[in-house]
Amino acid sequence: MDFLKILKSFEDFVYEALIWLVLLPKTLWRIVLHPRQMVAYVQTEQTREGDDRYGDAISPPLLLILCVLVAHVLDLALRKQADQEMGSLAAALLKSEQNLLLYRTMAFGIWSLAGAVWYMRHSRQPIHRVNLRNPFYEPCYLVAPFALAMSISTSFALSGGVLPAVGVGLAGLALLWFCVAEWQWVRERAGLGAGHAALVAGALVVLGLVANTGLGYLLRHL
Repeated sequence: MDFLKILKSFEDFVYEALIWLVLLPKTLWRIVLHPRQMVAYVQTEQTREGDDRYGDAISPPLLLILCVLVAHVLDLALRKQADQEMGSLAAALLKSEQNLLLYRTMAFGIWSLAGAVWYMRHSRQPIHRVNLRNPFYEPCYLVAPFALAMSISTSFALSGGVLPAVGVGLAGLALLWFCVAEWQWVRERAGLGAGHAALVAGALVVLGLVANTGLGYLLRHL
């Protein structure tokens, strides 16, 4: 009986993993083209119950993890060069693939968390794991394609030829798209004016950049 349960679990995993091959590019494409509609999609899906939730897409946290995983696979060929630049603390913490994937996922998740915490403070709601979930999931959809593009651009920057220039261009486009998407989310979620929303969105983007830059600096020099 236990063996049959293991087979059933393996069957479910294989099916889900193969479905991701279809839903991953589909979800990313929808987010890039229609970020506002996908944020509204998250709000709708979070009210559903059971297996029907996110039936035609990938849930926001899982999408972020998969985007980091895809970028990580592309980065494997350049890993040796990057490891040589790590400090002793970074080498100790990120010596395993699992730790590195977890670090990268949480690093990009800072933007989602910052947006969620800001919204809870702005709306004067208590920060609780239950009511924090929705405002965390919504910007998480916006962070996923940004994380994929920025990770790939970083890998290109470590390469030779024309790839570093391509990486700079990709990073610039990704940052511009993310700033606009974040501005739209802040404006509609909090009902702010265009100027006020731009200031908040800019502050959230900069906060994430500073947090990641500072953490990366500490890891490389400690």
